[in-house]
Amino acid sequence: MMNLEINLKRPYGVIKHNMSTENIADLIRLFIEKDSIVLFSFYERNMNLFDVNTQNFISERCVFVNSEWVLPWKESIPHWDEPNQTPPKIMWFSAMQKEDIIKAIDIDHLFRCIVIKKGSDFKQHFNVLFHQEYYSSIDEGDYEYYLGFTNKNLFLDNYLDEVKKRFEVSLIE
Repeated sequence: MMNLEINLKRPYGVIKHNMSTENIADLIRLFIEKDSIVLFSFYERNMNLFDVNTQNFISERCVFVNSEWVLPWKESIPHWDEPNQTPPKIMWFSAMQKEDIIKAIDIDHLFRCIVIKKGSDFKQHFNVLFHQEYYSSIDEGDYEYYLGFTNKNLFLDNYLDEVKKRFEVSLIE
C-alpha cells in the first residue's frame, strides 16, 4: 500500500506523495462532493502551445474565464500579460471522469483546480486543490510532490477516512 504523508500544520493541508497520475486522479475524485464539479485552470494565452485536440478538450469543458488568483498565498511572481500589465485570462474547465482528470493533469502536472457546487458563481468555490513539486536533493531530477487543499475541515470530516482505506497514511498536525 502506498504511503501518504498528510501535513495539516499550515493554513492549508498538503499530501506528500509519489503517486502515478492515475492515483492522483483517484485522490482528486475523493474531493468532489456529489453535487459539485472540479474545474482545472488553464492560461488562455497558452492555448496555441497545444494541439487541436487538447484545445478542444479545454474549450468544450470551459465553465468560467476570469483572472482570479485562488491559491492560498499571495502572488509572488508577476504573471501579468505584456504590454498592458493586465492579469492573464484563466480558463476553468470541468474534468469529472477519471480519464478527463488524467488528461487535465497531463496538460499541466503542476495544476490548480477548484471544487464548486454545480451552478454556483465562481467565488463560491469551497476548496482549492493544487499540485507542487520541490527538489528533494541537490540532484535536479529528484523531486518531492505535494497535493495541496485549502479546506482542511472538509478534508478531516469527509475525506480522511476514505483516504485511509486506500492508502497508508501518516498525519502531521
